Amino acid sequence: MSDALADAEATELGLREQLSDLVHARARADAESARLADRATLAGAHAEIAEIAGRYERQSQTLAAEIETLRSSLRAAEAELERLRAPGD
Repeated sequence: MSDALADAEATELGLREQLSDLVHARARADAESARLADRATLAGAHAEIAEIAGRYERQSQTLAAEIETLRSSLRAAEAELERLRAPGD
């Protein structure tokens, strides 16, 4: 295996791992936002709970943008990997 191919495979794997981490982080932020938003509607709930829920919602939106950027990078890495794997002419 060539060094370029090994590097491309390592890059693709790294991007996939990062993407997985971000997707899980976003899911946690979404769940926490929803949980806290529900708690904020309970009688006697502190106003800070709604503010914290909003922070988690903003975090989720930030993560969504990062996920889309990383997906673009992953598609480029996949294309490069396929180019390197293609038989030479």
